[in-house]
Amino acid sequence: MLRKNADRSLKELFEDERIPEVDLVKSVMDRIYLDKNRKEGFFMKYKVSIAIGLGIVLMGTTGLAAMNAYQLYNEEGKVIYQEKDIAESQAPIKNPDEEMQAFMGKMAEIEDSLPAGTAAALYIKDHNPKKRVVTLSKPFVFQDHAALQQKLGTLVKVQPELPGGYKFSTASVDYLVNRDYKKDELYALANMTDEEYVLKPLSFTDTISSIEITYKNGNDALILKVTPFEDAVDNTVYQADLDQTKKEKIIFKQTEALFSEHPNQDGTEKELRWVQKVNRTPFLFIVQTSAKNLSKDSIIKVMESFL
Repeated sequence: MLRKNADRSLKELFEDERIPEVDLVKSVMDRIYLDKNRKEGFFMKYKVSIAIGLGIVLMGTTGLAAMNAYQLYNEEGKVIYQEKDIAESQAPIKNPDEEMQAFMGKMAEIEDSLPAGTAAALYIKDHNPKKRVVTLSKPFVFQDHAALQQKLGTLVKVQPELPGGYKFSTASVDYLVNRDYKKDELYALANMTDEEYVLKPLSFTDTISSIEITYKNGNDALILKVTPFEDAVDNTVYQADLDQTKKEKIIFKQTEALFSEHPNQDGTEKELRWVQKVNRTPFLFIVQTSAKNLSKDSIIKVMESFL
């Protein structure tokens, strides 16, 4: 999830010494990257996640107008989820300069090279005048349903097969990282090598930051994404191009959900979102598919299997 300090521009975050370097990557860089050809100047990169990943950006909402908001309520009538267009956010994102782009590009390259289920503190020598140290992580990957369920325990019951004949295919689980290191350690390591960067292995906490599970039926895929939602400021999600998405609120077994249809390169992406508590912690569930044979009612049946 993006933290409250994400209300400032990306450039300001890089230049402000008060912002911890270790928080920058996970709270901003993992969620978005910049595209000069887009009117808004950015779009989602990967995860959600949940925070992630998830095709969402979570930001502070102080002083926002309540226009064009889609809201979900719990049984007590409290808003537990609301969705607004990114244009309503007071968190402008500016294009980074060339040095920042080089730093971001190298960081993404290094993260891609990490083995699954590993985390590390990273210090890059070049394009890093403030000598920032950031944390990177790659999720654990599972091709076996039983192994995934054992890893998740009682947090989420993973169905081996979903309505419509969609069977478990693969999954990834990401955890928050133990940031038990000192920057001076990495500076010292960097002074001992001619390499462009140095890494210090880190361990994971027991707190899940995102889950992504893919089910398949032939060539068609259905994806379930789950991420903790308790840190979302005002329970608000901001999305780009909200006006191009057809949305409908539905209620199933006293649980409100938001069904969306959005055109994409494969035709139409259908998505269902809802918030439910797991062990007293609110989690955002998202079901996504571009499969033509899956109707809204079919996707609601998928939701039912997880309630």
